[in-house]
This record gives sequence, C-alpha cells and structure tokens, in this order.
Amino acid sequence: MALKSKIELKDVFSGLSSILIVKGGIADFATVSPDFDLPVTVDTLSMSQEAPTLNRTKVHGLQADWCVTATPGDFTFSAEVPSVHKDLVTYFLGEGNAVATSTINGETYEGISATLNSVKLNMGIVLLSEDKSHAVLMKKLAVYATPNYENGSTSPFSFTLTGSIELEDSTGTASEDDNIAFLTKKAA
Repeated sequence: MALKSKIELKDVFSGLSSILIVKGGIADFATVSPDFDLPVTVDTLSMSQEAPTLNRTKVHGLQADWCVTATPGDFTFSAEVPSVHKDLVTYFLGEGNAVATSTINGETYEGISATLNSVKLNMGIVLLSEDKSHAVLMKKLAVYATPNYENGSTSPFSFTLTGSIELEDSTGTASEDDNIAFLTKKAA
C-alpha cells in the first residue's frame, strides 16, 4: 500500500446541524428512520471514550513490559435538551398523563403530568455535520433523562441526558456487531 498524504486523508466531520434520535436504537446502518430532531443546547453535547487502562506485566531483569493487556475505557454521552414538549416529556419520563384543565390563581392551563422516574431509554443517535455532508451514527445508547432547572433567569427548563453505548448480541454478519458508523453523503 502506498503512503497516503495528509490531503488524501482529509475527511472531516465538523460543526453540527442536527442531532437525530431513533427510539429503541438503530437496527441497521443501511436504513435509519429518526423519531426526533432533538433540540440540544449549544456546547452541551459530549461523546467520549476514556483511555484504556493498561495492565502491564513486568519480569525481573527486564526494563520493558513483558506483555501489556488493556481494559477499554468507559464511553460517555451527555446532552441538555431545553424543551418540555409533551412528546419529549413522555419519551424521557416514560409517561405523559393529560391535564385537561388546571386553574392557577384564576388562570387556566392545560398540559401533561408525569411521575419522575429513571427510565432507561434505548436510542440511536445520528449527528449531521454543519454542511450535512457527513453523519456519525451510534447504533444503541442506554440513556437516562433527568430534569434540570438550575438558573431560571438565564436558562429554560431542560432535561439532561446521560448514558453509554450498550452492546447487543449479534446473530449474523460482522457489521451487525458495529456500534458506530462514519458516513459521507454520496454525490448526486
């Protein structure tokens, strides 16, 4: 194989135009049908994997490691969703009970109610680059949503999503084991 130059290796995912959610996760990278184009507060989306823990075996008389094994680092996902739309509240909390009329200090309101629960959400994530020419997909994340209203004068009520990749048993091809995809839009 010939040496590839930096220019040949330039294939960059930069900026972010949309964060799409697939309820239950993405079954196959070939066809993805998102349920939400999730509103996420700027600079709150984070996906990272910690460095692996190296397990070194030393042998008397040798300076270098005899052998090295590794334990993969934890993968973490987090985002802040500044919306109390009934579809999102129902999804995040696992229920949405209709409140037809509520009178507060002489004013009437309507909406939904829910029990605060730690509901495990299995979701797939699609990140679209700023120019929509690239997509990064995470097949299945185990995510939990918690309500957040820390600074009422400057920030709206939101839900903080936190989670990690969750692997599934594979029954078929090698690509079924894959849990992340890096895609480039095909030329028309």
